[in-house]
Amino acid sequence: MARSVPEPTPSSNRTVALVIAAVLALLVAVAVFWFWPKATRVPETVAIATGLLDLGGPPAKQTIRQLVANVDRMPRDELGQLWRAVGEDWRRRRQEAIDRYFTAPAADKPLLLDAEIERLVALRALMIALNPQADSDDPPWMPRERGPGRRGGGNDPNAKPPDEAARKAAADRRAVAARYEEALVVHAKARGVALPTFR
Repeated sequence: MARSVPEPTPSSNRTVALVIAAVLALLVAVAVFWFWPKATRVPETVAIATGLLDLGGPPAKQTIRQLVANVDRMPRDELGQLWRAVGEDWRRRRQEAIDRYFTAPAADKPLLLDAEIERLVALRALMIALNPQADSDDPPWMPRERGPGRRGGGNDPNAKPPDEAARKAAADRRAVAARYEEALVVHAKARGVALPTFR
């Protein structure tokens, strides 16, 4: 005696269709999550950092907490972007301060040096906040330009070696920066202010 196969009922067809739709929706959700561009905190954090340098002086604790929270949630590649952006901004500000100092009248130079001391105070707090492994008792790293001989810089095999004029210009810039540093140290000592220390 042959058994009869029951015909699928409309409710079982509907159940199968719902399961297929749910699986497809799950696959679409996973694909959207995987391929959707991730929100980055780099621009927001750079804006906070540059705002600290604009203000100078000891930053507000709430601002430092916000920076630390942003840094703690950043992946390594975003931390690199953040450090490069802040470093470029600091080097630009520093060069502008040096240029202003050497073109300013003598009466304005102490005020310019005072503003630089305040920026250095903010920079020290900023560099500690931007480094998850930083110890607030140790001097933080100063943002430096990467170049030949520095880790991550000067490794381009297609790069042309600097010509004599470029080497002389770089040496002149270093000499002017050294004179500026000396003036800053002398001014800080005259005011009885300790300059922030960096590595």
